Amino acid sequence: MRVTVSVRLGRKEARERTRQELLAAAARVFAAKGFAGASVDDVAEAAGYTKGAVYSNFASKTDLMLALIEDRIRRQSEVIEDAFNGVTLEEGFRDLGARTSGPAALDREWMMLVGEFMLYAMRDERARVALAAEYERARGLSAALIASKYLAAGTTPPIPARDIAIIIESLGIGLGFQALIDPTGVSTDLEAVAVERILGPGPQPATPATPATPAVPTVPERPPKPARPKVPGPKKPKGR
Repeated sequence: MRVTVSVRLGRKEARERTRQELLAAAARVFAAKGFAGASVDDVAEAAGYTKGAVYSNFASKTDLMLALIEDRIRRQSEVIEDAFNGVTLEEGFRDLGARTSGPAALDREWMMLVGEFMLYAMRDERARVALAAEYERARGLSAALIASKYLAAGTTPPIPARDIAIIIESLGIGLGFQALIDPTGVSTDLEAVAVERILGPGPQPATPATPATPAVPTVPERPPKPARPKVPGPKKPKGR
């Protein structure tokens, strides 16, 4: 049952609030029933709206899921920006690893839901293209952050920043799924270890080149004077 709020909202604010409430309901319903098992009617009922309200904000159940992923990327980007604010890339990865490592940090329901939607997107071209675009947007944000840290240190990354972002993303997803299957045998802490190995010591301030010592002009040695040839003198006459 919905509770009526006495505060009057503008049309734009009211629509945004409805959208957020539908997304929150979709997250709960999808987590409980799975993407395939849930319906738009289930989401509408959980949110306390009609199905028409859902379709006035989202074209389909797929668009609902994509909106959830977009919202998740936005919130994760805020966490990443906070972790890297005012620190080096290496320090930021350590801080981020501490925040997102361990069994408690692994969102089991979300990982299961994303895994299911990935399989769905592989069979649905529209969903695949849209999901790829969301992941590329996330990689773009990460790559820009990585590149900015190297630039601030006056050096360049060992490989393109976008490739580093792809590796980090893939490590996180892969280790997350492995940890769900084997929580005692696979630790998500390995992501931070692997990233540190990939990046090495991280971006270090460029050391200015030592100026070359100017060469001291050498004075050529004076060549030795040529020996004067001995001129034989007149022979003395022998005595008689």
